[in-house]
Amino acid sequence: MAAFKAANPDAIFEDFIRWHSPADWLEDPEVEKSKDNWPPRGHLSKRMSESDNLWRELWDRAHALAASEQKPLFDPNREGEKVIHYLETLRPHQLLAQMVCTAFLAAADTVNKTSYGELKQMETKMQQLYLTMAPALKPLEANRLSADSETIEDLKRQCVVFGHVENLLTVAASLHRKLVQAPRLAVEIFIDFYNFYIPRMGTGLEEDYSNKKEFDTKQIVWNNEREVVSSMFVPPTANQSWRKVFSMGNLLNGHEPMVREIIFSLHDGVSNNHYAAPNASVSEQEIDTYRMYICGTSNDLRVSLSVVSCD
Repeated sequence: MAAFKAANPDAIFEDFIRWHSPADWLEDPEVEKSKDNWPPRGHLSKRMSESDNLWRELWDRAHALAASEQKPLFDPNREGEKVIHYLETLRPHQLLAQMVCTAFLAAADTVNKTSYGELKQMETKMQQLYLTMAPALKPLEANRLSADSETIEDLKRQCVVFGHVENLLTVAASLHRKLVQAPRLAVEIFIDFYNFYIPRMGTGLEEDYSNKKEFDTKQIVWNNEREVVSSMFVPPTANQSWRKVFSMGNLLNGHEPMVREIIFSLHDGVSNNHYAAPNASVSEQEIDTYRMYICGTSNDLRVSLSVVSCD
């Protein structure tokens, strides 16, 4: 208001309302408007016309003062010093409590952004996750943490629940991505897995491993879903088939090894050999070991080192 008065010395309260709150200025419909639409013909709204209106009181008390000359409402230097002072005087357990709350909420929001289709069971689990997080994190937000408090145990249980939700979400997201063209099949498979997994979750800090049965439920694939399922198993191309021939050996964790050691052993008489034992009691049948190290890729193999030893 002070800046408006400084910019418009002859302005009145109605002018400020027309500029700042146009909804509170009601034009008279019966009066014909002039070409330049001036002077304005109308009146204030009911709430602005009341005698004890706060806006009018502030207008009467405000003095004309340009915005550049007014004291800023927000002092960034002072607020920054407050933040630094707060961090300097913050106790470690209070900082840890805030970090734990932030980590839980950030992790839950990240998990909740995962696309898993229209799986009602998964949506219910996500809602339950937020509901169980609220009472577990409330003592941390209020800094009511003591040595004999059950908050630590509650947080451990919350971590277990979070892990179960992540496991279910992994399956749900995978089914939704792979069977996006067959939503019925994805829903049926997830329902079976959900009913199989829920009893194994347990209620304490540890999972229930009493039932070690694997998930082996089968589903009937409809005719319109067979093409979607078959597209998941693409036959190998010619290059992929030949790679098995050029492979250096068995795969290790899904990756072909870059270095392979090949050992040849030969039993031979070495009595007249340079490596022969000086003692005649030693058997004349000794072993020559040839070690050859090869490295490279499936299309480019080369010998990097060859070693011969007499054992």
